[in-house]
Amino acid sequence: MIPLLLLFSAACAYTDLRNRQIPNALTLAGALAGFAFHGWRAGWAGLGFSAIGFGAAFGIYLIFFLLKGRGGGDLKMMAALGAILGWNNWFLLFVLTSVLGGVVALIVVVAKGQVGRTWRNLRNLSQQTLDRPDALSLPHAPVVAVAALFTAIALRGQ
Repeated sequence: MIPLLLLFSAACAYTDLRNRQIPNALTLAGALAGFAFHGWRAGWAGLGFSAIGFGAAFGIYLIFFLLKGRGGGDLKMMAALGAILGWNNWFLLFVLTSVLGGVVALIVVVAKGQVGRTWRNLRNLSQQTLDRPDALSLPHAPVVAVAALFTAIALRGQ
């Protein structure tokens, strides 16, 4: 599971950095690999393990997608990671991604000199939309890949 997690997340990070897109073929391959691995390892129970992880990750990221805070590739990537990791391990990845993403976003806001503007936007959050052409934007998959590395370290005994 760990090699699959690292390989898939690295491939997503590479394509997201290069093209600002994560191809459907890659996310489909990742999801199928997760289902195949757990199905081979634990039969129907393994398929159920992957299905719950896939569904939970898809459902959570669907909210971000509908709010226009994440793209469709991010949604499909995280659903595939849910199939690879299962629900409980995916949730660890999600938390690590959230924390790491916040740190990276803070660094970018400071580096771009946008602290004042960001603070004003946060104070008026109810009047903001996440889909603005002038908004600072970061590719999500590289942050997920680094969080996947930390997740792999945490799971190495499993």
